[in-house]
Amino acid sequence: MQRSDATLIDRFARVVLLSLSFMLVGITAVQFAQAQVLYGTLVGRVEDPSGAVLPGGSVTVINKDTGQQREITADGDGSYAFRDLQAGVYDLKVIQSGFKSYVKTGVIVTINNVAREDVQMEVGGTTETVTVTSEAPPLQTDRADVSTQIDKSQVTNLPLGSGRNFQQLYKLIPGASPPAEAHSDAGNPQRALVTNFNGVSHSNNNTRLDGATVSYPWLPHIVAYVPPAEAVETVNIVTNSFDAEQGMAGGAAVNVSIKSGTNDFHGSAHLFHTNSALRARNFFFLGNKLPKNILNQFGGTFGGPIKQNKLFFFGNWERTVRRQNVSPFRTVPTEALRRGDFSGTGALIYDPTTGNPDGTGRQPFANNRIPADRIDPIALKLIQLIPAPNLTTFPSNYFASGTYEFNRDNFDFKVNYNPTTQASM
Repeated sequence: MQRSDATLIDRFARVVLLSLSFMLVGITAVQFAQAQVLYGTLVGRVEDPSGAVLPGGSVTVINKDTGQQREITADGDGSYAFRDLQAGVYDLKVIQSGFKSYVKTGVIVTINNVAREDVQMEVGGTTETVTVTSEAPPLQTDRADVSTQIDKSQVTNLPLGSGRNFQQLYKLIPGASPPAEAHSDAGNPQRALVTNFNGVSHSNNNTRLDGATVSYPWLPHIVAYVPPAEAVETVNIVTNSFDAEQGMAGGAAVNVSIKSGTNDFHGSAHLFHTNSALRARNFFFLGNKLPKNILNQFGGTFGGPIKQNKLFFFGNWERTVRRQNVSPFRTVPTEALRRGDFSGTGALIYDPTTGNPDGTGRQPFANNRIPADRIDPIALKLIQLIPAPNLTTFPSNYFASGTYEFNRDNFDFKVNYNPTTQASM
């Protein structure tokens, strides 16, 4: 009996270990499949002053905001590659025996992009250091895709209009149509915008937020969630020659990255106020009063370290409050139509009790008026619920005016963890 129990426990342990192995393989596969979408890549080659490659050099990058350090060894061709770096500004250091240490500061790595930094070493001792300040990045030569990068300074400083939606900046991208509103607040509470890229239907765009698709399943041409502008770190838009990982996109593959915490605490607060009192009256609004339309957007961000160089957090909240007057023109039945008198409409009203089943031989009501005793009492009840006209024009003989309220809260919370120099999550 004891032997049987031991065998069962051993089998159970094997099943658990096998399951965990499959889970780890799956997680690793997903990480490699989406690494470029979530992270950036830094590649380069180490050479001597004559241009010959130098294999075996120690290459180190350090994130200036989080202190995350990654180190690899240049291969036999002198090449190195960091393929899953968090977006940010890095310092690059190369140490090679017989040459001066090389340091380059301000190397920018962005999501879904490949940055190249080729290194030319100078002969000397490793205790000597050559420091280079990063210049403007060269043209993209390591990938074939056509992409545009919108960074946080552009999102913060460029005018976004009412609603402060980062999608307004799509108009800066060659081949993009002006972003436009779509649907009511009920169908599109995030007020997501629609844009065509290179003439392709806007339903063929795919937007990812930190690697996760945020397309609206019922309305695929809009996104289900629009993060506040103050929470956006980077927006990468690929419009042509997509990589294989940029699936589900024919017009544009949009990758949005939320800000991350750093080794320093940072926070912000904002309030944006739009008031109709500062605008002219709508020409088509009936009456002398200025129709109310007030929009307030306010909130804040805060992020920092939980453990220096290891664990970081970032969070934000934004509330959108809109109060406005809504005033459409509508067409309602006149007093004559309510009585069944269609004599002034120019349309013949036929008696349904006359004629043949195929519709031939029908006779119109006398004088184009439906007799009062022929009007259904339920229809009369419904007619009484319709307001009477308040304008003399026809159609559009009724002007309706009412109030509208809209409240929305957006939250984001992000945690970054760097357990080792070779792992991040």
